[in-house]
Amino acid sequence: MNKDLTVGKPASVLCKFCLPLFGSIIFQQLYNIADSFVAGKFIGDNALAAVGNSYEITLIFIAFAFGCNIGCSVIAAQLFGAKKYKDLKTAIYTCLISSAVLCLVLMVLGLFLSTPLLRLINTPEEILEDSKLYLDIYIFSLPFVFLYNVAT
Repeated sequence: MNKDLTVGKPASVLCKFCLPLFGSIIFQQLYNIADSFVAGKFIGDNALAAVGNSYEITLIFIAFAFGCNIGCSVIAAQLFGAKKYKDLKTAIYTCLISSAVLCLVLMVLGLFLSTPLLRLINTPEEILEDSKLYLDIYIFSLPFVFLYNVAT
């Protein structure tokens, strides 16, 4: 189904166009809500505090992944609109490879800098180890976060 975005009231057309984007953002935030629920219900108060405390740092990783999504989408949309399908295929592969490289760099940095970052945001000592453990688990899930964002 092709929808011409140049026809109709701009506000209405843009709202319909942005709904999937808003859904994607909500879906990513549900990930943290689910972590908080599980940690608070089944693990304990310190685990819940660790998830909440680490949230600020996980947002940085999400921002990079979302930035890849936006950048790749702009390039793909321009090439698709210009009907340059061969270049589009190349651009998609390039976006996937660059996102994978960025993801690996962020993973390495995240694993080495998780404790300094947690100290930078004044993480209390009693939840520092739990926060680091949660961040390490989150960092190992980054390939899936990036793949989800770039693929959409």
